Amino acid sequence: MASLDQNGSESTRIEERTLADLETGMDAFVLSSSQSRTRIRFYLPPNTYSSEAWLRLAARPASDHSNGRILVAINGGEPIVIRPQPRSLEARFALFSADILPGENTLEVSYSVDSATTGWIVDARRSQLRLTLEQDSPIASLDELERALAADFAAPRRIALITDISRERATLESLVAQGVALRAGNVPLFGGDEANADLVIRIAENDRLDGEDRAILRSGDRSQGPEIAFGAGETPRLVVTGRNIDEAVAAGRLFAARSFAGYGRSFVAADAITAERLGRPQVRDARLLSRNADLRTFAASGLPFSADQGSRTAVQFTTRTRADRFGALSVLARSALVSGEAWLYAWYGEENDHAPANHNLLIIGPDSTGVDAMSRNAPAEFGAAMRAAERSRGQRGLMRLAAAAYADESAPAATPEDSTSIGVASLFSDPQQTGRWIGTLTSPEMSSFESAGRSLARSNLWHALEGRAAVWSVRGVTPLDYSVTSPGLRERVQEFALDHTRDAAFMLFGVAFIMLIRGIWRRRRVHAS
Repeated sequence: MASLDQNGSESTRIEERTLADLETGMDAFVLSSSQSRTRIRFYLPPNTYSSEAWLRLAARPASDHSNGRILVAINGGEPIVIRPQPRSLEARFALFSADILPGENTLEVSYSVDSATTGWIVDARRSQLRLTLEQDSPIASLDELERALAADFAAPRRIALITDISRERATLESLVAQGVALRAGNVPLFGGDEANADLVIRIAENDRLDGEDRAILRSGDRSQGPEIAFGAGETPRLVVTGRNIDEAVAAGRLFAARSFAGYGRSFVAADAITAERLGRPQVRDARLLSRNADLRTFAASGLPFSADQGSRTAVQFTTRTRADRFGALSVLARSALVSGEAWLYAWYGEENDHAPANHNLLIIGPDSTGVDAMSRNAPAEFGAAMRAAERSRGQRGLMRLAAAAYADESAPAATPEDSTSIGVASLFSDPQQTGRWIGTLTSPEMSSFESAGRSLARSNLWHALEGRAAVWSVRGVTPLDYSVTSPGLRERVQEFALDHTRDAAFMLFGVAFIMLIRGIWRRRRVHAS
């Protein structure tokens, strides 16, 4: 999402974002006589200023006759003027950083020409804005924290979730993770390391809070009901609490449902009456749109699980380590983002808990085949996808060649660790219960679900999910769906290639070798005759 360089000063940081990151859905834009300007908005947190700003602008002429001038300005200030020749350019130049202010800013790229002519095509993915940022004073309220989370630069990105073991741990973490993502507009890095976090969120009932956390509550000691309190400091701190575990869950729902705009250091249940709604509501009768759902439906809208804010959905975690849990929360947070609002009324539980049988079921975590609903009802595509994921780890085989067709261009270059970042998604109707949907986001036993979940939740791989099952890795997504047409010879060969990557490679090599020997033999016969 952004490159970050923390230099010697704790309050100074350097960040770089592509123009495509700042303007969602814009890979390129045209500058011409008829489209003379493009405005790109970006946001800075409160009390944050830029001491230095650079823009790398990548563009190509629309024709050999392109001319004119390209002007770049911030917030209507004095523009930087470029007079390019009619050939591809990649210019890097300083902007007037004094024009950049806390809050909303506008980068304007315009085109000026004396006569009508073809213009320029700007590559938004290769064009980057680089800012050196300094914070005058720490974040001081819930309102400022919410605006900081939504910022494009210098936003808190490493979120430490600190919880205790309890019967509602899954619910508390799920609600808070969704609330953070809805405020940020993307999925941050969830973790448990307070020392290196940009924001610490303590989630517990009153009796489990230490004195420092109780001191930031409205009463200065104990809450009088569900409460969300903010503590200023070098690392901002949130406390989500209540007098008992049920009130703490209610506070978690407040966090995921209501905006903090205009609020100071505390937010209680009474404030929810006048507070703005967080996120955007789904269309009415959204459940009716998911009658023929597949992974593409889920990736676009969260349906069928997001309908009615998750009121008929059970989310079951199969995570066994904290690292895997943070990967699962990342996936759940991305689901809330595409849904537009948090799944406030879903049931959340662990693998050993009994999920409501009359709810749709979404299983998140490694090796979900251990859940009875998956082992009994999963379609053939899910089994093929799991076998492919298990056998493709560390291999450079046909699966990766197939995945290249759906590759995420914004994904970073693969590393040795990426060989364990392989996951499987599946969504299907329950054959035992009409109208019920079962889905999973999982990984093979030896894969890292933390890495796999984060790579899916924080990249464009998410939008490539489709079919009844799919395998994903940092290299791309491979969908499988036999419901459209029954698997014929071609699909069986594809599945065999996915399941037996090395075997298929040896087979192809053997066929090629036989053809070579046959050609040599025929050539000798021709010469002999």
